Amino acid sequence: MSKKRLLPVVCVLIVAFIMTLTACDTIKIEYYPPTATEFACEVDDSIPLLTAEDGYVANGSRGFRGETYINLGTDEAYPGSGESYVQRLKDQVQAYSEDGITIVQTYVYLGKYSNTDIPESAFEQLKEYFLLVRSYGLKMLLRFAYETEASQTGPRTKDIERHCAQIKRFARENESLFCACVYAVQMGMIGLWGEWHGSIHKIDAERVASALADAIPESIPLMVRTPEFLSKVPEELEARFGVHDDYLVGYDHEWGMMSWDDENYPKLLNKCKYTVTDGEMPWGRAGEKIDPVGVVLQCAGYGLTSMSIEHNYKEDGNAYCLEQWKSVYLTESELKENRLPYNPSLLEGGRISIYEYLRCHLGYQLVASNLKTGGGKASFMITNYGFACPYNYYMKIYVDGEEVLPAEKYDYLDLVQFGQKVYEFDYDGGEISVEFVNGRDGEDRIRLYNDVPFTGGRNVIFTTG
Repeated sequence: MSKKRLLPVVCVLIVAFIMTLTACDTIKIEYYPPTATEFACEVDDSIPLLTAEDGYVANGSRGFRGETYINLGTDEAYPGSGESYVQRLKDQVQAYSEDGITIVQTYVYLGKYSNTDIPESAFEQLKEYFLLVRSYGLKMLLRFAYETEASQTGPRTKDIERHCAQIKRFARENESLFCACVYAVQMGMIGLWGEWHGSIHKIDAERVASALADAIPESIPLMVRTPEFLSKVPEELEARFGVHDDYLVGYDHEWGMMSWDDENYPKLLNKCKYTVTDGEMPWGRAGEKIDPVGVVLQCAGYGLTSMSIEHNYKEDGNAYCLEQWKSVYLTESELKENRLPYNPSLLEGGRISIYEYLRCHLGYQLVASNLKTGGGKASFMITNYGFACPYNYYMKIYVDGEEVLPAEKYDYLDLVQFGQKVYEFDYDGGEISVEFVNGRDGEDRIRLYNDVPFTGGRNVIFTTG
């Protein structure tokens, strides 16, 4: 959605109409076990922890995200913007350099080719853009779209399917780059800004979803906008799919994910903890009432991996919610009362600002602790203080540079919200280091929230010298 305009009234009516229609659909959410609501074990200081004074750790594939656009076949960011897509990306990097963003939501507009094939020149342009994004050390939350105005003709179902086949070829021919650059894909494609409403054609949503799922490499998670569509995802694809709530306001709202009173809502929250979930608040200038603590609870409830910092922050030089929340605080007692995960080491004077809490706890936040050595064995515990698991990151343990196999096999789903896991291995002395590496991008490694050396992507948690 363009930064330079408010949602037109006609589109608001369309959204409300669509929500009314889909509310009648049968919702079926797959069962996932509830996650814990508190930590089972106490974290000790056998491995020093980082504190708020040590500064923010900008790990990949998590946290606040920027928002960029590229209108393929043109030099524009989005259709009719008059803004360079290259400059738009540079401006986002500069605007949020102090916020430590590692993700940009990227709208790829295909409107110039709505009813034709996408030419090779457009895919060459897209590849160059991927390389540019990667040069900034960023990953993309990717969404393909066509229309930005209700008057635009837009594609038909068969056009979208044809384009998905072309995108599949592009993704396979550039698989290493594609997988390294893209952390997740929103279904998009249909309607205004890819938000699944406002198309003048009657689009077969299930055919589109199947075509895009086939186009995107299997290791990349997908997201849909509503639980109604999540309910229709084929069983064999269900684990790949999460949701994105694009109207986080902190209370039950008709444009949110679904009614909080719906019997399926708890199932949706459980499902979200085991996949990639995204969200954003409405634009600040829209004037919507926002409940700050309610938004925090939504972010934790959904196990949010990333959240827009472009929305409701510093639009047009004005201070909106995220800016205001730098001086609105959560106390430790409030965090406990609301059963919110938090890292006690990051509190200052027993509190943390809502802005800083979100910045540090969106996605994963991993800490190593409870180190024990002796009797030919060593062990330590990993605690996830974040909202979401370290999706698609894999752990390796090294002793003096040699990889060792832990007795407890690592699974990133063991580290969902409030997740803790102890790993034991054979040990006769030497330096112990831990590496978390992205399964799709070997250059992307996690720095633990421990005050230990981070060298070559490895966290040195114990030395004998």
